[in-house]
Parts: sequence; C-alpha cells; structure tokens
Amino acid sequence: MLLLEASTHRDFHDVVSAAADAIAAAGGWIVSHQFFSKSLAAIAFQIPASALHRLGDAFSAIGIKLHHPVPEVANQTDEISVHLAISFVDDGSDFRRAVPTFG
Repeated sequence: MLLLEASTHRDFHDVVSAAADAIAAAGGWIVSHQFFSKSLAAIAFQIPASALHRLGDAFSAIGIKLHHPVPEVANQTDEISVHLAISFVDDGSDFRRAVPTFG
C-alpha cells in the first residue's frame, strides 16, 4: 500500500468531490473513506500503477498539494492500493450539528 499525504486550502466538500472525480478519471475506484471532522479526509483507493503519476498531476491541478512526490512503482502493469490523507488548512468553523438534549 502506498501512503500519500497532502494538504489544501480549498473547501472540504469541493476537494473531496474533485479528488473522487480525479481518481475515477484515472481509472481507479474508491475502496473506503473516513472524514475526521473538517480537518482531515482519508481516502483508500485502487488505481492502475501506470496512472499514478497522472493522478498526482491531477491532484495538483485541483489544489491538493502532495507533501512528497509520487514514487516510481516497479511494476507498471499491476494495480496499486493507495491511501490518501488530505489535511485541510482552514480558519473557518468546524462542522456543527444540532444535538438533541436528553436526560
């Protein structure tokens, strides 16, 4: 599994949607995801190894800045499991939900 760490200043919902679109456009599919409030999104996906660098460029174009360059993969014919962790740098408010009183 390849771990990619990234950050962005863009809106949470816009980036998550754009990242999913970029993964699909590169021939990949999302296996799972987790959102940690409005500060972090973790997306696990499969992608053809040959499309990995193209995906790195697509992330850059939509405002997702990878902390390290996408590494070369030895076997370009296989699919690769990737875990993308996106940190959101934002001074806005966190998600808020109404919580009913109890007790």
